Amino acid sequence: MRRSVLLLMLLIVAVSFFSFFGKGGVRDDRARNAALNDIPETISLRDKLFDTLLCDGFDYPVGDKDAKGSYTSLQNGKTYTGWFKATKTGEEYFLGIHTGEDWNGSGGGNTDLGQPVYATASGLVIHAAECPSPWGNVILIEHHFLENGKPCTVYSQYAHLKDMNVKKGDRVKRRQKIGSIGQGNHKEYPAHLHFEIRKENAKDLDVDYWPSSHNQSVEWVMQHYYNCSEFIKAHRQLTVPAKLDKFALVVKKEFKCYYYEKGKLKKTYEVALGQEPVGAKQIQGDLKVPEGEYRVCEKSEGPFAGDWVKAYLGTRWLRLNYPNAFDAKRGLEQKLITKAQHDAIVSAVKQNLVPPKGTKLGGGIGIHGWIDPDWTDDGSRALTWGCVSLHKKDLEEFYELAPMNMTVVIAP
Repeated sequence: MRRSVLLLMLLIVAVSFFSFFGKGGVRDDRARNAALNDIPETISLRDKLFDTLLCDGFDYPVGDKDAKGSYTSLQNGKTYTGWFKATKTGEEYFLGIHTGEDWNGSGGGNTDLGQPVYATASGLVIHAAECPSPWGNVILIEHHFLENGKPCTVYSQYAHLKDMNVKKGDRVKRRQKIGSIGQGNHKEYPAHLHFEIRKENAKDLDVDYWPSSHNQSVEWVMQHYYNCSEFIKAHRQLTVPAKLDKFALVVKKEFKCYYYEKGKLKKTYEVALGQEPVGAKQIQGDLKVPEGEYRVCEKSEGPFAGDWVKAYLGTRWLRLNYPNAFDAKRGLEQKLITKAQHDAIVSAVKQNLVPPKGTKLGGGIGIHGWIDPDWTDDGSRALTWGCVSLHKKDLEEFYELAPMNMTVVIAP
């Protein structure tokens, strides 16, 4: 019995040794490959990414797309310029804690009564009916969009409407007229638009839910409702993969890269990942591949200088703009980088330049080849220091297909 236990222990040590040292002196840990099986299936993710109804951005619901411009009052025939917010999200006032923004025309009073109300973004109307006083006619629209490569959902609400031009089940476009500004059921208020953007965790709330009637706090309100204007400013332009000429999706769980043209799948490539393939890159040296939406910001053909670089990059190199603005925001919040470093990263990303590489967030992330002999599909795929590796023939083909600025989403 003791001899059997001893043999078993020696076998475990041997397996551990050979799994640690793979080809090229890099860890060959198959257990890390298996760990990816714990990540949920991504078939639905690809369906969501290529939904042609995804929002391409958000605009303001009154005036022009920037909540500016003039309007001619239907009450007195005078023309007024501009719009303003009378009440903001989370503001405490005589009716409780406000859940959105109250928009008024600059003329004040009822000068904006009957003025158009527009859908803030494309989406599905899930409610369009009169609610109990003082809500009046209320429209609720569900919006799907991508944020840093991740599918997200919000709900925009438009209340106190005089008229409604849509019904439940309608698909609406960005800036489509959906109604007009009103005063509630029985003219309870001066004319204005009550506008909300609800977070996904508020999807089960009643259309006419008022947190102050349920003793909710300001903190609770801000956890369930967005500051509308801040949200719109941060989501003016969004990626819709189905509308891109060229696009690539790396699904880490599947060890695959999918290449698309105009929403149609053209190529599928096997890939290898970081030596720690589970989880998104957080800091320099964690051996993880980032997760999010990136763009090709540099392309180079070999041969490359330096023994290590020449060996492990292979024949081609496509740099991705990691860290992106979302990585920079996280880094600033976690005090990994300074405000100046954050701003430098954001500026570089906006110009599609190479972001700073010397911060604690790390850098130098991209798509490259591998040492000769190449890795095999049935062997370990946990190989790199945080990049995506393709087989030589696939890399050279992908390099020709992928233009500068091409969007690459890396998913769990």
